Formats: sequence, C-alpha cells, structure tokens
Amino acid sequence: MIKLFRRVRQRLLTENKFSRYFLYGVGEILLVVIGILIAVQINAWHENRTLKINETNILSQLNIDLKENHKELLELYEFMEVSNLFGKKILNHLQYKNEVTDSLRYWVEGFGSNNIFNNANTTYKNLENSSNNIISNDSLRLRITLMYELDFSNVHRREAMLYAEYFPNYKKELLKNFKISPVMNQWLDEATLEINTPINLKELKQNESYKNALVDLYNFRALRLKWLKKSLVDLEQLIKAIDCEIKETLT
Repeated sequence: MIKLFRRVRQRLLTENKFSRYFLYGVGEILLVVIGILIAVQINAWHENRTLKINETNILSQLNIDLKENHKELLELYEFMEVSNLFGKKILNHLQYKNEVTDSLRYWVEGFGSNNIFNNANTTYKNLENSSNNIISNDSLRLRITLMYELDFSNVHRREAMLYAEYFPNYKKELLKNFKISPVMNQWLDEATLEINTPINLKELKQNESYKNALVDLYNFRALRLKWLKKSLVDLEQLIKAIDCEIKETLT
C-alpha cells in the first residue's frame, strides 16, 4: 500500500500536476488520521470491555456475599423472634402458674440464648481498598457502602450493647434465681437434671428484679427486630439492584 502511494506521488510530480498532488496529500493525511482514530477507538473499546468484565465479576462476588449476609440476618431475626416468644411465656407462667414444668425450663434456656451476625465482607473490603471506582454506577456504589458501613455496622454495634449491658444484667438475675447445673444424687450414680429450674418458684413470682431484667432484654431485642426487619428489606432490594446492574453491564 505504501509503495502504491509512493508511485502515485511520483507520477503526479513528474507530470507537474501539483493541484492533484496537493489533493492527494490531503487525502493521504486524512487516511492516516482515520486509521489512528480507528485504532484508538478499538483500543478504548477493548479497555472498556475489560473494565465491564471486571466490574461484573466484582458485582457477582459481592452479591454472593450479600446473599450470605441476608441468610445470616434472617436467621438472627428468626432466632430473636423465638427468644422473645419464650420471654413472654416465662412471664405468663410466673403470673398464672404455680408449678415448675419442663416447658418453663425450656423457655428459660431459649430466652437466655443468643446468636451473632457473621458478616461476609471480603469482597467489600477488597473493593474498599481499591484505588479505582470499579463500580461505575455511583448510586449503586453508595447503597453498597451504606449497607456495609451503616446497616451491618449497626448490627454489630447493637450486638456489643447486648453483651455489654442487657444480657449481663439478665444473666446476673438468672444466676440468683435459677439452678444452672445438674444436681448429682446417690454418689454420682444418678443425675437429676434441674438446669433452669427456679430455686424458689414462689419467691421468683414476686421477684421484680428478675422480671425487670427479663423485660429490659425483651424490649431491646424487640427494637433490634424492628431495625433488622428494615435492614432485611433494604438488603433484598440492594441484591435485586445489583442483579439488574449485572444484566445491564453484560448487554
């Protein structure tokens, strides 16, 4: 191609056709410029495609983590819901019943149990430490940040409050008023399981300190349930938004 252009130029010069030579030169320059622009465009397309593939991979992995977090939060929600149901049953039993039952022991065990939120955040941490804004959708990136830095952080913060304040207070009253280990009889040949049995049911029914500690823990869990329900809804919507973003990125 270059040899052909050279021959044409030489022929035009020898024939003194300067006007045609000038037009030919302009055309040759335009062809070179167009070729460069096409090459730049192709390179930009490849780079953009690489970024889109990388973004899709990050979003897909992020959604795997978020779905695992949704599972964890839902289990936590259901666990606390059942625990608070046990709390209601304990108070009802103390108000209306005068005997110790296996059900009461079971409710006391359940109400005194806790669960924790295991936050799947590896992908988010890698994204956070990245110098580039891999996620191109600013609104979506903000929602992801708020989910991890606000919602999930609040779950952990409220867990810390539970273990620092509400649960220790209830546990203290529980230890005062209930048997917490098996009672061993007949030289250890027989174990009478009296775990979670009131030391004195009559006194316990009148014990406001235990009831207040139970109600405090119950109310705090009720607030956590309210906050968790909102976080679950927001998380479900975020997962759907990321799925939509992945589909749009691939098209």
